[in-house]
Amino acid sequence: MRQRMLNNFRRSVRLTVPTLIIVFLAGLAGCEKNNQDNEMKAEFSFSYKDANHVQFQNESEGEYYAMIWDFGNGEADTTTDKKKSYEIYYHEAGDYDVSLKLTDYTGGSTSVKKTVNIANTDLVLSFTMEIEPSNPNYVNLVNTSQGTYDSFKWLYRDMEVEDEMEHQAYFPYAGNFEVELQVFKDNNTYSSKQVVTISQDDPGNIPGLVWSDEFDYTGLPDPSKWNIEIGGGGWGNNELQYYTNSETNAKVESGILTITAREESFGGRDYTSARITTQNKFDFKYGKIEAKIKLPYGQGLWPAFWMLGANFGSTGWPACGEIDIMELVGGTGNDNTVYSTLHWDNNGEHAQYGESYSLPSGIFADEYHVFTVEWDDQEIRGFMDDIQYFTADITPAQLSEFHNNFFIILNVAVGGNWPGSPDATTSFPQTMEIDWVRVYQETK
Repeated sequence: MRQRMLNNFRRSVRLTVPTLIIVFLAGLAGCEKNNQDNEMKAEFSFSYKDANHVQFQNESEGEYYAMIWDFGNGEADTTTDKKKSYEIYYHEAGDYDVSLKLTDYTGGSTSVKKTVNIANTDLVLSFTMEIEPSNPNYVNLVNTSQGTYDSFKWLYRDMEVEDEMEHQAYFPYAGNFEVELQVFKDNNTYSSKQVVTISQDDPGNIPGLVWSDEFDYTGLPDPSKWNIEIGGGGWGNNELQYYTNSETNAKVESGILTITAREESFGGRDYTSARITTQNKFDFKYGKIEAKIKLPYGQGLWPAFWMLGANFGSTGWPACGEIDIMELVGGTGNDNTVYSTLHWDNNGEHAQYGESYSLPSGIFADEYHVFTVEWDDQEIRGFMDDIQYFTADITPAQLSEFHNNFFIILNVAVGGNWPGSPDATTSFPQTMEIDWVRVYQETK
């Protein structure tokens, strides 16, 4: 009995071992098949959405972790999102090699490359540079790019100036300077560069220029040139604003001084704005003063570029004299008109004389204009974009105020005796943008 049981066990072992071997080998074969099935294969498809936009879609197979795209035009992306698609913009005609690389968890990788052909040039970057003939430290830049784009900016020296199709760049020193035009489209940046040669230093070599602010810095107005006056007492005209020394009301950026009037409660007033002067820092007698300005608009707005006699602190107004180079009283039917006016004391009485100029179309908030006064010992003349519209004879004895030194003022008032208060038609904030202020005198 015992012997029979032992024999049965041996027969069982002989039958089982080969069976185990077969099952093990079959298992190995199955694993090899799965590895082959899971081998990663890089693949993508693309289609032309239009002449310059191409859609890309991942079509890769197998087990992989990350995808690294290179679209051949400077754009690239790394992602683990296998369903992510891309619409890529190619602005210039040409052949672009596009690659997709797959990586797995162990560091393995594989890739595929295809060529995209773009037959159409959609965006051509270009610009012109012309040195100002009468002023060799100023260069006129014009964006002549072709095609559609979202925005652009100029870069030169430490300046960045946005979205000015025509821009006058200032270079104070002789030398070679790079000017760059950056164009932005669909979150992409395209660039064109040129070099301009400036032949001489400035301001010493610019005939007649004795003082200027080109606003080629960032922050509050330059304290070596400007005072920022503060207060809300009506300023002699029952004005409604409070003048602050905050950058929210006066800030220099991208080559522009912006004075902003805001509807907000501050210092017991319902509006804030800014007023800056050169009092006790710069004043002059006779010469030419001008500024390039874009004005605000609307009922109750009162921007001004003007001067007071340097003896204002001792004699008061109007005995010190006042020269209004430009004033605008905003509101429907008024936003296209500026005024140039003189104020003086005539035997204890306030006297004034002025003229106005109205644009044939549009308003002064639409674009920049140059406002100028020429002043000598005979008369004062007012100009808008070189159009003379004001002349005053200052030789009579009662006009002696205008033979003294004057300082410069820039401000935006809200309300007051002349413009009246803002109303429901007035929108805020409102800005006066100043590109530059310059004073010239004859050299002796």
